[in-house]
Amino acid sequence: MLAKGKAKKLTVYVDESDTRHGRPIYQLVVELARKHGLAGATVTRGLMGFGASGEVHVAHPDLEQKLPVRIEIVDGAEAIDRVLPDIHDLVEEGVVELSEVEVVRYTPRRPPPPPEGEHVKLEGKAKLMRIYIGAADSWENEPLVEALVKRFHLLDLAGVTVHRGLMGYGASGRIHRRKLWRSADEPLTIEVVDTAANLEKAMPALDELVQSGMVVICDADVVFYRARPAPPPG
Repeated sequence: MLAKGKAKKLTVYVDESDTRHGRPIYQLVVELARKHGLAGATVTRGLMGFGASGEVHVAHPDLEQKLPVRIEIVDGAEAIDRVLPDIHDLVEEGVVELSEVEVVRYTPRRPPPPPEGEHVKLEGKAKLMRIYIGAADSWENEPLVEALVKRFHLLDLAGVTVHRGLMGYGASGRIHRRKLWRSADEPLTIEVVDTAANLEKAMPALDELVQSGMVVICDADVVFYRARPAPPPG
């Protein structure tokens, strides 16, 4: 566990468009750090830069670019050394930097309490809740849609699906639309299916988080509720 004092910082510089097996390299690096139990990882996106190719990449307000991405991981020397071989195999193009740092303070967040009991399969009579918000809505510097999904997961609701709209308006009367080349403030619909009792438990969270939007509930019949089987080991 990371503690105050001497530590190492691992910094990986890649392009946003760099992929491995169809997935962004920066995502794979973060997942690798988590798999090895490192204290944390942070990804930042650059506005301008160039690397080994010599090509200058510049952020454009309306287009997706091959912008530079930096992944920073801070932990003890042993933990960083443990992940380095995998980082070396994963990052084929880019820069991997290692430096000595001193941790002045590290206060990990307390993990949320696990939901009581096991996740119960849903069947029969249920309720369908739809939440209509905008993509630009936020809660404590986090996208509101992500805050809601995390809160519903913490409440162990049966499942949540987010749909992105192309155009719409709500209580404000302002028309929201998705820009042609980039995400703006398009409408989002969050659908939650569970029992009436379980959805009732989510109402305090909705009152707290949703400052502008609409929530509707209707009856639903669950025909089946299945989890995708885990792939065989190996």
